[in-house]
Amino acid sequence: MAGKKLWLTWLPAEGGAAPHETIAALSQAGFEVGGAPWVDDPDKFAWAELGNLLMGPTGPDLWLVGGTSGDFMGIATRYGLSMIGAMIRDAPKPVTAACLSLDGGLVPEEMPSLLRAAHILDASDPGWPASLADASPAMPAGDDFYLSVIAQPMIGQWIELGPRAGEWHGAMIGTGDGGTITHHAVGARGQLPERATVEYPLQGLEAELGDEKFVAWAVQNRIGLTESYFVRIEGRPAKLILGQHPESDEADVHVLDLI
Repeated sequence: MAGKKLWLTWLPAEGGAAPHETIAALSQAGFEVGGAPWVDDPDKFAWAELGNLLMGPTGPDLWLVGGTSGDFMGIATRYGLSMIGAMIRDAPKPVTAACLSLDGGLVPEEMPSLLRAAHILDASDPGWPASLADASPAMPAGDDFYLSVIAQPMIGQWIELGPRAGEWHGAMIGTGDGGTITHHAVGARGQLPERATVEYPLQGLEAELGDEKFVAWAVQNRIGLTESYFVRIEGRPAKLILGQHPESDEADVHVLDLI
């Protein structure tokens, strides 16, 4: 039986492609390995091309990101990895995410929110390929929302939000520490609507959580399992706040660190 398909994203810019010993270790563990160096071009949403590859029906079973702890600290890199994490998070075909630490310095709690559930592997441990072979998709406990991202240079980047179960009476998304929402819509899940009617829209809603300030947009449309709330965001927010409409009796608010 063919081995699991794995896509390796290599962060170190000075190293070019992943070293032969890393590829060899993965191949010996039974993986069918593909991959490419990380493309750091956030203005053209280069990360979206990788996200679409990962979440496609013929995409890999695992996504492995390799680099030193310093490689994972760049703002544009962290944001791009977060957006990919959102794209594959609720993809129809599950993708197991993992990070290979080349210096043993990666700490899950210091990763962006959407990567904290990724498996952290230490390259100095000779058993890391076997650990990866046993890994399965992981999701932070308590997440009750569907999340994805659609991004192209012609249409911009859109955050997509909806319920994982049941129905919401409205939805809200806000940005913190950068990024501006410029448009919103409600439509069929997984695709931007050509036309949309938003009910009781709110724009520029200011919210504070502790010392953090957010500017949010919201609607009161009923959103079930086949619909989503979409917002277009310009720039790179460091944080997102999201959940049901703030006036909903069942509103739970989630804060995601993207950087």
